[in-house]
Amino acid sequence: MCSISDLPIELIELIIDFTLYPIGESLKNALNLALVSRTWTTYSRSHLELSLDESRVRFQKLRAFTELCRHPLSTLKLVGALFLSNVGNTRRFHTRGRPILESVFTQLKKLTLDRVGWWTLNNIARDSLYNGFRSVTELHLRHVSFSDIQELQVLICSFPLLERLHLTLQQPSASYPVVKNPTSLQLPKRLYAIDITTVDQATFQGLSIITPCPSLRQFCWRSNVFYELAEECRNVGKFLEAAGSSLVELSLIFNVDMLSNDIRIRQPTNKIALQQFMRFHDCVDLTKNPSLQRVTLDIRPDPYLVLFLQYAIRNEQALSVQSLYIPFLENVIFSLNPRILSNEGLTQNDLDIALQQPALANLRRLEFGVQGFFPRQSVTEKIAQVLSGLMERPMLLLPNQAAGINSL
Repeated sequence: MCSISDLPIELIELIIDFTLYPIGESLKNALNLALVSRTWTTYSRSHLELSLDESRVRFQKLRAFTELCRHPLSTLKLVGALFLSNVGNTRRFHTRGRPILESVFTQLKKLTLDRVGWWTLNNIARDSLYNGFRSVTELHLRHVSFSDIQELQVLICSFPLLERLHLTLQQPSASYPVVKNPTSLQLPKRLYAIDITTVDQATFQGLSIITPCPSLRQFCWRSNVFYELAEECRNVGKFLEAAGSSLVELSLIFNVDMLSNDIRIRQPTNKIALQQFMRFHDCVDLTKNPSLQRVTLDIRPDPYLVLFLQYAIRNEQALSVQSLYIPFLENVIFSLNPRILSNEGLTQNDLDIALQQPALANLRRLEFGVQGFFPRQSVTEKIAQVLSGLMERPMLLLPNQAAGINSL
């Protein structure tokens, strides 16, 4: 009789991946799976993320952690993700000049830096990041600031196996100096997915440093500076144009209601939204991406999705997009009800017409998130009734059971 320890490695990996898929129970399940056998420990630990926030952990606990790292029976080397926040210059993670983190986490796949000012890191700490985590395939930079934006390029290029990059940068000063002599470093060849969140000018200025990205296939753009969309659109437009035919999937997430730093602007209006959407149309030409197959649109508040479709992608030339995912389509349809006062004068028929425009002539698949505005059993039929004109074309209307937006 075959025991559980005799299962093929491939089957063990599938079992662990399937068991840990529900995010809410992943930590508890990973710890339980690690107790099955030594083999299972190896593959279970790779799903764990270790968080080190120096602002919340006392020095005595950090010292105990470094001692644990050096223990010969420690399984920390099997951890797949590391989250570092407020690490300062990381002197506490070195002993007698020897680094600890990179010598322990030799199988690290995901690295997150959160709330770090690059100028606060000493040379030892920077060398640790540049040369210590060569196995990383996914890098998250959250609220990280650089005094020289070219340092971002050096950091990204120090991970040769990097596949996925998430950027949320913040400016340390009013503006970055103009880059006169950009470095000639080459981006990682496997980098196929980039996710940016803009909170000020830092992120989209950083995007210009990594343009072009020849291997780009997926791009997600979250904008939290809607009133500064003009400069942002120019940088993103150049970035997407440089990607050319390599780009396959695009996600756009705009919140029109995000407050501007300009205190004179209290509430966005149709006029302001139209100006910004037209700037998007002028700067971002998706016809330059002939292999683009799937687009995700999350434009808030909900009625503004119609305006975005009408003014931002009003191309006479058909895009190559065949699949459109609107995670909150139910919300949009509900907000366009004539009895809703905040629908900006738009109707459900306007949404139907906007989805039939020439730019979306190749659209064959419309996905939506199930939000509960309609009975689950008849949600597809209800949406099909609202979008009756669109459904006259060959069209698949498919619910996506995963709530929210599929992240890259």
